[in-house]
Amino acid sequence: PDLHITSQHVVTRAPGIFFRSFSSFAMAGEAAKGTMGIFVIFVLSRALHPMVIDYSKVDGKMLYSKNSPAIMSQLLSMLFVNFLAWQEEGMKGVKACWAIPKGASIFIVIGLWYAFGDFLEMLSMGAMKGGVYQLLLQSKLLITAVMMMYLKGTMQSDLQWSVLVAATLAISAFVMVDSGSSDDAGIPLMGVAMVLFKVGVSCYAAVLSDAKLKGFSSMSMSAKLSLMSLSRVIASVAIAAVMEPDVQPSYKVSQAAGFFDHWTMATWIVTLSFTSKSLITLYLLKSLDGIQKNVGEALAVIVIFLGQIAAGSSVFNLCAFLLALLVVILVRIYGLAGKVAKPKAVEADKGKVGSSDVKLVNISNTASSP
Repeated sequence: PDLHITSQHVVTRAPGIFFRSFSSFAMAGEAAKGTMGIFVIFVLSRALHPMVIDYSKVDGKMLYSKNSPAIMSQLLSMLFVNFLAWQEEGMKGVKACWAIPKGASIFIVIGLWYAFGDFLEMLSMGAMKGGVYQLLLQSKLLITAVMMMYLKGTMQSDLQWSVLVAATLAISAFVMVDSGSSDDAGIPLMGVAMVLFKVGVSCYAAVLSDAKLKGFSSMSMSAKLSLMSLSRVIASVAIAAVMEPDVQPSYKVSQAAGFFDHWTMATWIVTLSFTSKSLITLYLLKSLDGIQKNVGEALAVIVIFLGQIAAGSSVFNLCAFLLALLVVILVRIYGLAGKVAKPKAVEADKGKVGSSDVKLVNISNTASSP
């Protein structure tokens, strides 16, 4: 009788156990698909952005103010997140976007850091050509990993560190091969300093965003992004007034040209590209971390390379193509490396499976005995 009860107990509970396990696996699969979708969209937005900027140039030059699309994009971002808040919670949500709860001023600080990074990017791009600039940007992978270790306590495994170093070297080699050996015979030290400073600021802002956007559960995502966009607009206007005084906004109010001077449909496309890139980046950090963001930016360089070949504007380079494949494989290995380890949890699970197997075997053996 005892045996009969035990066997029936196992059989009747088994469907429920399997159903719950299947449901949890299905939910995990849906979450993974959503995260992967955001990641793919992020890579594509990063790849399309420089192409859109090139499209807006006239005879290789930007006739409009360099800061104007950035300022306008942050205004649009702020309006967009306020609209989302209104859709979700009505006027209560909109009011929350303009409130600053205790400790929430950190989002204003993050916005200021992002604005400062935009300013440094403009300076560094003006100091050197694109090949070396893209090359120096690849240091973001390692710098972000170090910052995450000290600021968030997020440790990388030995395998992850090895893959990050290999990926940094591979994407750097890819940029060198793709840009050609004739690009930038001399490298200005001030330009290098500006790029590395910009990398440090961007990595710090990304790690800080990664930490804070996942916190402050009492605030909606729209409220957090609204505060960041507001501070970014104010900082960008102040920087533009000083750095481009010949165009509004400027301290030369009566002498400066209009804000929308030389704007065309292409300039509006650049503005929308800035807006989507900014929002997608911040929403990505809500789901992923700073390192995965920088991995996405590295993959965007490869997407640009493949897009130029497909469009016929670039000649196929086998060496660059093989390096691109290497980078993609290393990124995949890094993703798998993140799943390596929780030995205690794995051992515990194995222990549970092992004990249940023994019980089932015992039941089966006992049942088959006379």
